Amino acid sequence: MSSLSTLTAPPSAATAVKSLRIGVLSAIGTLDPRDSGDTITGLILGQVHEMAYKMTDSGTLEPCLFAEFLRKDRDGAQPVYSAPVRPGILFSDGTELTAEIAATSLSNAGALRGRATVAARDGRVVFTMSGPSPRFENVLCQWNTGIVLERQGTFYGTGPYRLTPGTTMQSIKDAGMARLERNPKYRGNAASDELLFVIYPTDADGTPNRLIDASKRGDIDLTLNLSVNDIVRYGINGYQPMMQPGNSTGILFFNNQRPIFRDVTLRRAIQHAINPIPIAEISYEKNHFAFLAGDLIPPLMGKASGSTEMRDRELLRNHPNKPASLTLLVPWIPRPYLPKPIPAAREIARQLSAYGIQVKLLETTSSEHYFRSITVGDYDLSIGGWVADNPDPAEFYESLLSSAQVSTGGQYLTNQARWQNAETDAALATYRADPSPANRKAITTMIEREAILIPLIYGASTAIRSRKVKNFHIAPSGHVDFADVEMF
Repeated sequence: MSSLSTLTAPPSAATAVKSLRIGVLSAIGTLDPRDSGDTITGLILGQVHEMAYKMTDSGTLEPCLFAEFLRKDRDGAQPVYSAPVRPGILFSDGTELTAEIAATSLSNAGALRGRATVAARDGRVVFTMSGPSPRFENVLCQWNTGIVLERQGTFYGTGPYRLTPGTTMQSIKDAGMARLERNPKYRGNAASDELLFVIYPTDADGTPNRLIDASKRGDIDLTLNLSVNDIVRYGINGYQPMMQPGNSTGILFFNNQRPIFRDVTLRRAIQHAINPIPIAEISYEKNHFAFLAGDLIPPLMGKASGSTEMRDRELLRNHPNKPASLTLLVPWIPRPYLPKPIPAAREIARQLSAYGIQVKLLETTSSEHYFRSITVGDYDLSIGGWVADNPDPAEFYESLLSSAQVSTGGQYLTNQARWQNAETDAALATYRADPSPANRKAITTMIEREAILIPLIYGASTAIRSRKVKNFHIAPSGHVDFADVEMF
């Protein structure tokens, strides 16, 4: 890794560059936001590529690259929506945004695959839906629907910053940072001349000691990967902590395509055997009971409607199909919904070993390794979770439960449980059309009855910032506009 002190040494007054240094735990997983599958990639590329709609700090949507909210042009089983792009917006290479460019970009967004076909007509971007989607604007505010102009392998954006020319995935890894500079074509203001996303990999057990040491030295201005507990425990001075409930849930997934897990009684026996309380204790030192997941949907998205059924922890002990061993896939870094992935995975292994099941941890080493393993289904169990991409609970459910989101053909999709079930798909469609408590309850009852996956804990949005930083706001979704962040 290049020396940060060299890269950010105080320049002369004539050439002073205002840099904002953000500590992160890994490199980005892609340069194309439409392929983004992790929060660090979304955080960085979200400063480069804007979406059709933007989520405000209060959780409401407003038009961004689109000039207005979607208009319904056709009703029925396959509705059609459309909207014009905002005039006068330029990509960082000077090209003006058009409906044709927006439609081409969104046609290649994985988040829309199977849900809508996108075209340009009469100056409008037109979405022909595969089924009813009354809150479709919510999807168009996600990081992975960022609008891109792709030319000769370079991805240009309309946001306040751009990756420095010639940036590649390898150059970011070699430098130990992703450097973003001001986009000279941006229509608004950007407080800092450059953003330095400096990579501090975790230790083998997931502890962010390098990031902690960098904070103690004052080498970063802020990070979303440390918390108030870290400030106290490690004696980090000069920083202010921020914490609020998050829109994420930590989950233990069954790989339901594995033959052994086609037995619902085995899934249910493991579901009853897993005790999430020690996992919450490992993840949160204070008030850990507040983070126990009573439902798949995080509490900021609505009141829990999950089952309160008492667990029978002995179901697994004498189960006739109990396996002798299982594999458990583990994320490569802490996640918003899983602050300590390896200790949490070891706790699951410990619990299952008490029933005679030996669990081998599959510890991944990078985002590429982790998402490749998910894509090919190379695991029996997986500990992970989901951060809400937008405020619609229907999207949260569908990302994790829809048959259309099971990875196939080497393409990463988001249904980590690899659950394909017509009854579930019908319940999801009903809930999308009518998000009533009764329809939500039908889904949570199905998750419990079929033991599709096991919600463990809820995540929190945390950050620490230097006292010199102002105008820094952290949304529950994790969206941050660094263009507004100032140093004084």
